Amino acid sequence: MIRYLRGLPPGIMGGLQRSAFRRVVKRAAAKSAYYRERFRALGLDPQAVKGPADLGGYFLTSEELRKDPRSFLCGKPDLAVESSGTTGHAATVFLSQKELEYNARQGVLLRAVYDLKKEDRVLSTFDHGFCLDGVIAQKMLSRWNTFGMCVGRVDPGEIYDRLPLYGFNVLMSGTPWLARFTEVAQKRGRPYPLKLLLGGGGGGITGWTRSWIEEFWEAPLCMTYASTEVATVLGFECLRRNGYHLNEFDFLVEIVDPDSEGYGEVIVSTLSREVMPLIRYRTRDVARFMEGDCPCGLPFRRLSSIRGRSDEIVASVWGNVHPDFFEGILAEVPGLSDDWQVALKEKNGKQVFEFRLEAQNGSLNPEEVERQVLMSVEAKNQLAWLAYTQQLAGVEFVFTPRGSLRKGRKLLRLVDERSGAGRP
Repeated sequence: MIRYLRGLPPGIMGGLQRSAFRRVVKRAAAKSAYYRERFRALGLDPQAVKGPADLGGYFLTSEELRKDPRSFLCGKPDLAVESSGTTGHAATVFLSQKELEYNARQGVLLRAVYDLKKEDRVLSTFDHGFCLDGVIAQKMLSRWNTFGMCVGRVDPGEIYDRLPLYGFNVLMSGTPWLARFTEVAQKRGRPYPLKLLLGGGGGGITGWTRSWIEEFWEAPLCMTYASTEVATVLGFECLRRNGYHLNEFDFLVEIVDPDSEGYGEVIVSTLSREVMPLIRYRTRDVARFMEGDCPCGLPFRRLSSIRGRSDEIVASVWGNVHPDFFEGILAEVPGLSDDWQVALKEKNGKQVFEFRLEAQNGSLNPEEVERQVLMSVEAKNQLAWLAYTQQLAGVEFVFTPRGSLRKGRKLLRLVDERSGAGRP
């Protein structure tokens, strides 16, 4: 499979995508109540659409999707999946069993990319609730020709106890679970090195946590980029771990309103879904396309790591701040958990950045943490440091118990809590 993909003629992917996009638009306009009415209201002729640009300023938002998901149906659904995401409101996506099986078959590519063998032993602790993670992992495993178990979100301590019995050497889970599992093994002793860790399920990962997990297990941690809305893996890191290779057979990805560095909102259109196609769906994730080819040889475009969300980019006296900005600051401070949050508040007319932090393991020295955070701000951003020293903005710290910040599957890193603060 890898050899076939590497041999694809240049430009063929774009042609296949354009052809599939035209089919999706025509089918959606003919069969979906939402698309039919929306296109008519915008004066769009589906028959004349040749690419995303022909839809002008039309985009699909998560609010529209949540409002009436059945209005998007173009065929008979067999099942539904849900995700609360970062909004706290469930997003529902309908699928057919045929589509679910098709999505699972795409996992054969991951088996080839990670060089999985029949003697490997795979464990997935992805959730089996209303979300898709556990279901898609289980169906993918059935095609990997390996020993594999999908057990749901079992406590990391229980999995550690079972390692001698089952000998798992490939672990698949969300990054908070993988981090906690590593903590358990660090305290009780590493039984053996692993071959691969495959992370996903939202939340991302910091460079520090990735390095810590990889060094402890002597294994690469490869991340996937997925969501309930796309209903499968949209992108994945190869063993080089330098950007997400996009599944361009099944999705057309755009970056809209890019800044000077190329970062903009990730827009996704499904190309192979028939029951509930999504056209120009606004993910609110902020990333950019990476330049150059990956040494692994895969022909797909690569997406950078997710810088943050469009609703997490805030204009402030420190400039336009975003989660990536604060990750760079906190990466210099040892002992912090991967779960953190920064809130922008307003007190007596002054902007105040409140750092909400958890300890990675044990307790923290608050005064030392505060000192190191301020040192990092001074070293990394002169505009922010000048505003701080001129008392144009304040900095405060709140230290919370481990696990208290993450209320759902995803954690908002940056929140604007100023009175009347707007949202993009």
